[in-house]
Amino acid sequence: MIKSNDNKRTGEHGRLLKRHELDRVETPFLDQLRQLGWSDGLNEVITLELQQSPQESYRSSFNEVVLMPKLREALMRINPWLTPQQLDEVVTRMTSFSAGKLIENNRAILEMLLEGTTVDRNEQTGEISSKVRYIDFNDISNNALTAISQFKVAIPGTDHHIIPDIVLFVNGLPIGVVECKSPKIIDAIPEAIDQLMRYSEQRDAEQEGNKELFAYNQLLIVTSRNQAKFGTITTKSEKHFYRWTDPYPLTVQDLEHGQGSPNDQQRLVAGMLAPQNLFDLIRIFTVFSTNSKGKTIKIVGRYQQFRAVKKMAARLLAGRTPLERGGILWHTQGSGKSLTMMFLVRQMRLDPKLCQWKVVFVTDRSQLESQLSQTGTGVGYNLKVAARIDPVILPDGSVSNKKSHLSLKGLLANDSSDLVMAMIHKFQENDELGTGAIFPVLNRSDKILIMTDEAHRSQYSLLGSNLARALPNSTRIGFTGTPTKKTEQLYRDYIDRYTMRESIADGVTLEIIYQGFTHNAEIEDSKGADAMFEDVFSDYRIDERLQILGFGTRDAYLNNGVTIRAKAKNMMAHYVSQIFTGGFKAQIIANSREAAVTYKQAVEDALAEEIAKLEQDNPNCIDIEKLKKVKAAVVISGRHNDLPEIKQYTDKTYHDRSITSFKLSYGDFDEDDNTIDGNVGVVIVNNMLTTGFDAPIEQVLYLDRVIIAHNLLQAITRPNRVEDEKDYGFVVDYVGIGHHLREAILKTDQRQEQVDSGEINDIIDSFGTTDDLLRTLVESHKKIMDFIKTQGITDLEDEDAFYEMFYDEEIRSKYIDLYRALSSAFNALQPAKEALDFYHDWLALTEINALAMKHISDGRLSMKGLTPKLVAIANKYLVDNGVDEKVKPISIMAEDFIKETKKRKTEKSRAAQVEHAIRNYIEINIDEDPELFASFAEAIEQILKDFAGNWKKIYEELEKLREKIRNREHEETYGLDRKAQMPFFRVFKKELWGDAPLSEDEIGKNVELTTAIFGVLHTELQLVGFWESASAPIGLREKILNILLLPEFCTLPNIVAKRNEIISRVMEIARAKHSTILNYN
Repeated sequence: MIKSNDNKRTGEHGRLLKRHELDRVETPFLDQLRQLGWSDGLNEVITLELQQSPQESYRSSFNEVVLMPKLREALMRINPWLTPQQLDEVVTRMTSFSAGKLIENNRAILEMLLEGTTVDRNEQTGEISSKVRYIDFNDISNNALTAISQFKVAIPGTDHHIIPDIVLFVNGLPIGVVECKSPKIIDAIPEAIDQLMRYSEQRDAEQEGNKELFAYNQLLIVTSRNQAKFGTITTKSEKHFYRWTDPYPLTVQDLEHGQGSPNDQQRLVAGMLAPQNLFDLIRIFTVFSTNSKGKTIKIVGRYQQFRAVKKMAARLLAGRTPLERGGILWHTQGSGKSLTMMFLVRQMRLDPKLCQWKVVFVTDRSQLESQLSQTGTGVGYNLKVAARIDPVILPDGSVSNKKSHLSLKGLLANDSSDLVMAMIHKFQENDELGTGAIFPVLNRSDKILIMTDEAHRSQYSLLGSNLARALPNSTRIGFTGTPTKKTEQLYRDYIDRYTMRESIADGVTLEIIYQGFTHNAEIEDSKGADAMFEDVFSDYRIDERLQILGFGTRDAYLNNGVTIRAKAKNMMAHYVSQIFTGGFKAQIIANSREAAVTYKQAVEDALAEEIAKLEQDNPNCIDIEKLKKVKAAVVISGRHNDLPEIKQYTDKTYHDRSITSFKLSYGDFDEDDNTIDGNVGVVIVNNMLTTGFDAPIEQVLYLDRVIIAHNLLQAITRPNRVEDEKDYGFVVDYVGIGHHLREAILKTDQRQEQVDSGEINDIIDSFGTTDDLLRTLVESHKKIMDFIKTQGITDLEDEDAFYEMFYDEEIRSKYIDLYRALSSAFNALQPAKEALDFYHDWLALTEINALAMKHISDGRLSMKGLTPKLVAIANKYLVDNGVDEKVKPISIMAEDFIKETKKRKTEKSRAAQVEHAIRNYIEINIDEDPELFASFAEAIEQILKDFAGNWKKIYEELEKLREKIRNREHEETYGLDRKAQMPFFRVFKKELWGDAPLSEDEIGKNVELTTAIFGVLHTELQLVGFWESASAPIGLREKILNILLLPEFCTLPNIVAKRNEIISRVMEIARAKHSTILNYN
């Protein structure tokens, strides 16, 4: 039995979709691989049929996932000095697994692919501990690339198999799995991802896939041609599968395409699977890391990172002067600049002309330090972190060599090819920045690269000037998400650009929704805007307005406890209703450190008020007990003379624990320290965490401090990181910056440089507003209501009309797509009053879906995928209306099935309910008797064909079929076992006599034949590992053939002509019914 999502689409419709998938997706994918060289030289593209033997794919058994002949040949080709014994040894190392987790085995295998292994001695040269390579990265033509379609693999411990659409091999090792889906399937990509998760047994279920196949995996690819995305074995949701839209070094014009542009699949295949690109992705752009929640994840670089690294390396090699070799890399915030830096170091260390360069990082991100430390050993560089600028001189006059005393000047002066990290925040802690000291010339080498992270920042200016003086011939590359005029003057030009708009389109970051709030400081409970003070950022008459309100200065207004308490109430009302309910968290940027501390108490008081209100009235079913555990944390920098109320929030240990808690989900605990829970829901800052801080769980930034220029852009893009069930990030502005966003970004003062005005329009246009959310909701509501009306439905409570509409799978899929769009738009705006106009329609459709789930086996109608906020609302509504969403579809075996069916008002809706129930029952039970249940599926298709349009007759015939299925337990079995032997009896009847009724003599002969064949099966299958044996199945086929040709059977109709088909069907059922046959007494 084949385990596949495709099994749920039966009949002619399912066959058409599979054919469409093959013709439009799978075959073009393989053809493009051939064009890229996958069938040249040692390479091979193999297409297999569903009925296949292991030998067709270089295997002796379907239990094997490695193409052993190709692995052994490659090892000898790359390492020709290996002895037979050594060859067996290194093959065993690659194909033997520990009992650890999939990710642990996958990580160990990647290390072997990159680093190779060793054997005791090279017998030809005498070298001890000789290195053995599994992949020849230096000469990629020395490797064998193989692509196999319909690669059949056994599910361990069962008689079942999986058949991934395409498996990609390097030297016989399965490094890639591709799942294809027809473009006609609405949820093609999510369905393909779910199938890969099942194949790799990552759905918390056992015996539904083969983990060993994925232990070697470096790439997961899902494609429906117009959509194509990639991920890794730790990528479990569509939001973290990414497109590859640039086929660099090819261009889009280099790809074959018609009048339109190349589709996503063509771009991805060209960009990721061109042989050189593929080997580079494995060697340079694959890394294991730890995400914000402390989980180990596997990352493959995205196209903009790949392109940027290749461009930077090319410029370093081709440039004749430091200026020609350097430049600016402008990649928007959240697009992975720190990883791009690391990938560039890897690229350089593998290039003979660049591997001796000293690389200097100028950064204040400890995250970058940890990322480079984690992967440094794998590429052979020595990471040294400069904790100080000047060396520490010991009492005896010598220089301290302690790690915490490593100095920037000392590390720059030597000629070693170190990787040096200049950690700005550590220099600030030591009061070494801004002292006015001028560096001497420390190193005149031209093989030094200075990479400056967030190159626009003003605090780098003095250090940058000193580095230029100390390293006069060095090359400089600046990394920024917000380029300024000054950065443009310091560097030659842009090496590569990746804009905010591109990042949002690729799903790498989320759209930011700006929401502006104003405040009346004279009336603490004011709900409206204060006309006298609607914009504290504007310079227009600001002094007069501040005087009127009695504050005198803007800082006095923003730091005032009354205004902070009022704004905290507003923030927490928004947080509780719109952020917390989705499982997300909030950051507040306060005007000062003192204001941040004031905010903490104000936030906790406001939360207590919200909880008290919810305990009186909780219409949206917010989890009050979980909300009671939510805490606020303050993360601010310290100064020497801080008062105790400030000092308690400046401790580094407190900061680390608070940030760790903030990054965890509510209710979770840190894996390394279970005293840290995820209950910090609000983090309050002044300057800290506004840049270089990645927490995907953060969905909203409450801005109560005037920030300008690049710092503003850095701050307001904090909530744009991608997270499951997070559709947008929000910036809620309490100082009016949003009213003047363009001016704020362009504004210059003595400390900050102007952002590049030429790119502002693209940045500004990438922000959305509440009006945009409302517009999206209005449009999505109109689309689904118009669609429903075109189906003749005018009443959202007309269940039968919806059941009739759901009968057509394509129409049902379109409806589900529109419903999800409406849900997403409704979720983004709810609980704002503007969403109330759509509240009842959304609930009515959600109820229809829940009711339909009882009769239609289509999980897409469930609430899976809705945010916790919407699920809570929907569950309460359904319970109040007597609908239990958890009730499974009613079985056709249930006594009251017909009673339930007759509740439908039309013949079509009754017929639809019976048909869906039968199909669901067939899908669940097909393993019991494949021939019998296949005949039931065929009967459905025949009924629909014979009585097309006559719903009364269709209903009657389907009801007869349902009764036949129900009563199959009472059918005549002629003394045979119904579960173990009757499946074979039906095969023989079908193949020999077709659908004609049998006479008593014919029944007798068929029983004799069944008994004879079954006896052989029962005997032969006793052999342990029967199906894994190369010879046992062949021997069984011969024994079956001998029985078919016995004198008492060879005269039966069609038995000689159809002997091969009969044997194949017997073998197929025997494999599926293996356990049942063995257990027969």
